[in-house]
Amino acid sequence: MDETGAGTPGAAAATAAPANASLPLLAFIFLVALLPLLATPVLPFIDFYNHLARYHVLATIADDSVLAANYRAAWAVLPNIGLDVIVTALLRLLPQAMIAHATAILIFAVQFGGVLVFNRALTGRTHWLTAVLVVPLLYSFILNWGFANFLLGLGLLFWGAGWWLAMRHRLIVALPVAIVIAAGIFLVHGLAFGLYGLTLGALEIGLWWQARPRRSARLLLAMLPLAAQAVLPVLLFRMAETSAVANGLTNADESAVRLARSGQLASRLWSLAEYRLVTIARVAEGPSLAFDALTLAATLAILVLLLRQRALALPRASWPVLALGGLLVIIMPPALFGVGYCADRMPLFLALLAVGALAVRRPPPPALAGALVLLVAVRLAGIAWDWQGYRRDDADFTTVAAALPAGAMVESLFTHTERLDPVRRCQMYGPRLIAEHHGIGRLFANASQQPLQLAGPLAAAVAASGRPSFADRQKPGYFAGVVTAAARAGFPWLLLCDGAGIALPKGSRVAAQAGRFTLIHLPERR
Repeated sequence: MDETGAGTPGAAAATAAPANASLPLLAFIFLVALLPLLATPVLPFIDFYNHLARYHVLATIADDSVLAANYRAAWAVLPNIGLDVIVTALLRLLPQAMIAHATAILIFAVQFGGVLVFNRALTGRTHWLTAVLVVPLLYSFILNWGFANFLLGLGLLFWGAGWWLAMRHRLIVALPVAIVIAAGIFLVHGLAFGLYGLTLGALEIGLWWQARPRRSARLLLAMLPLAAQAVLPVLLFRMAETSAVANGLTNADESAVRLARSGQLASRLWSLAEYRLVTIARVAEGPSLAFDALTLAATLAILVLLLRQRALALPRASWPVLALGGLLVIIMPPALFGVGYCADRMPLFLALLAVGALAVRRPPPPALAGALVLLVAVRLAGIAWDWQGYRRDDADFTTVAAALPAGAMVESLFTHTERLDPVRRCQMYGPRLIAEHHGIGRLFANASQQPLQLAGPLAAAVAASGRPSFADRQKPGYFAGVVTAAARAGFPWLLLCDGAGIALPKGSRVAAQAGRFTLIHLPERR
């Protein structure tokens, strides 16, 4: 064994190292991690309920004539379709009211279990401290974006990497299963599949680097099974609409040229750098930036002390993949193949990698271990407390939504549009009118990303609305322009969240109002 405590996967299991954590203990830690989900009936994840409403439409469109008149199922091979398949099936077993929390718990379970499986395969054992460190990362910056398929794919990535590390020496068993896992990850989320391939490649480099004798031919042979895992996903990608997106791989190069010509490149790069630092500080997101930065700094300080005391170690085999994760945090472009906010996701990838790579070589000092547990408990309590306000919002929303006629077409508008705005979010409520109150409205329906199309009156209204660009939301009159566009296009109903002071078209009528929510009956189009 080398001085890091890891010569090969599993070699970190020194004789003096603590035993594996029991399954009941790991299950208890996971159940405690779920407590903030119980703090509110509505989860404050930005895109999450838009996806859930799509799953609802796909599950019920065959039996609902109103939905069938406004939406079309468009099932196809897409690298972003995993939860569409899973939750659409789940909706046949669970009531709609349980789906949001059930989907979040599914994602949590896959991530939590995946990192622990990866950790055991890499280091030889799973310690309770590793499980505790995973918990705050479940409540991530990306979860609050609501990027559900990516989060599920990221969890599957660690299951796949753990399987490969544990079984790579038995290719006849390892490779067929790994091919299925790789295809599954691709179908759940294309970016997660790309990270899976990079992760396995970097791990193979790490294992090769510490091997003796170190031969180049051995590394090349190790890469062949990885290439075999990519064959089916590449073929599937060639079949998918995503392979023909208008911007190609990324539009970052075109954006840079455009900004350079207008003299705005330096200021844009500076703002991107500031934002990227925020995504790092808020990799595990709590009530505020200051809260997240302080708890992250405290956690890192304790981990550094444990590493210096050699209670923890990072196996040499993990060094290349950790370096890769750090590089991606810096260089990942904002968008790839039409998928946005790619760079935002890299700090979470790196953090989960780092936690999954930690080897517990000896029992950590009780004071430091207790401090880590306390930090995690404080984070969970802070999130649960912060989410309490959504309980009142949910009651107000339910009161207002009851005034919407069944089958009515409704536009939604919220005035707090900034991702890091400390005001309670509103993005969840418009899609809930569709999934829970039999309304009709906009949903994500991009042919290169989702298996759904808008149709009939809804498609016509969306096409006719000429809704002002979201990029112009800071300009005066933007919100009044959205309302005017909705009325002009023929949307008879409008849900406002925090919409006090917005100018309404002549003839508009308030149908219901409670708390932050107002349901407006817009004048008929003439």
